[in-house]
Amino acid sequence: MNQRHEDNPLTSDERPAIVPEAATVGMLHEVRMRAMATDFVVILPRSAGPQMDHAVEALQWAPRLEELLSVYRPGSDISRINRLAGAFCSVSDETCEVLQAAATLSDRTDGAFDITAGPLIDAWGFGKRSPRQPDPAVLQQATQAVGWQNVIVDRDRGKVKLARENMRLNLGAIGKGFALDRIGRCLLDAGVHDFLIHGGNSTLIAFGSPDPQRCPDSGWRVGLRHPKNPTVRLGGVEVRNSALSTSGPGKQFFHHRGQRFGHVIDPRTGRPAGDLESLTLLTESATAADALSTALFVIGCEAAIDFANRFAIPLYCLAAQSHSPAVNVVVAGGARLIQTETAEQA
Repeated sequence: MNQRHEDNPLTSDERPAIVPEAATVGMLHEVRMRAMATDFVVILPRSAGPQMDHAVEALQWAPRLEELLSVYRPGSDISRINRLAGAFCSVSDETCEVLQAAATLSDRTDGAFDITAGPLIDAWGFGKRSPRQPDPAVLQQATQAVGWQNVIVDRDRGKVKLARENMRLNLGAIGKGFALDRIGRCLLDAGVHDFLIHGGNSTLIAFGSPDPQRCPDSGWRVGLRHPKNPTVRLGGVEVRNSALSTSGPGKQFFHHRGQRFGHVIDPRTGRPAGDLESLTLLTESATAADALSTALFVIGCEAAIDFANRFAIPLYCLAAQSHSPAVNVVVAGGARLIQTETAEQA
């Protein structure tokens, strides 16, 4: 697991919801499959009835990847890598691919995203839903077990090695996005060009239009919800040929000496991080969106805005208002929030 607590380390249904708008979904086809402790849902235009079989076939990637990537599957590639820490382990090409993507994203975020950060989650007690201030010695030991640079991937030979014996991997902050990309790739290869796929309403990928016959250039409208009250709509986001993901502390936090500690951990410091209620972004793939939403939440609002503006990543930061249940929506990186009166441009 990276920085988010999850019962299943490949998904989290506690993150603030991003949901397809009712007007968009009303007359569309929907196919779903349960995997990674969440529902993977493919939404197709009304005219795409003959493509339903392609959606069913594409969704098979979700349970297939769960068998490879879940630490709750004793025979999965990730479980075997963890058991053989310190030695090379033979794995599938899909596992090599997602681990290489994780390394690229860790490097891109200066380590704010790290798939080896699970020991820190456990040290703070979030792994067993009993959060607590950790003993300094326990936290120090956990910190020494973290380090994305120590994951060695030899894709040519199909082998992976953890350089330190006390290390372990968890793909909770990237695995679901990787699955969404693979499902999307399968649909595109089958000639399906208009669809939206989401996994648990926290990460999604969308291509084409929900109405390709009448509005071929329109994207898929997604509702951005209040992180603490999902019945409140803050605005709409249009997604087309890109991915969107949301990250935030959700319901996992505790108070110690008057300070709130959330379950999103900065792997570089070993301490809870983030000064936002939630963060949503758009980028080129669900794999990147899943990981970057976590990393940018970790580094905080100001640094996240700088990152988004530098790399032209549409970003929506939801910041709490003092002594009020309302939130401010701050947009950056060229983001556009549709039909809202509370957004300010950064």
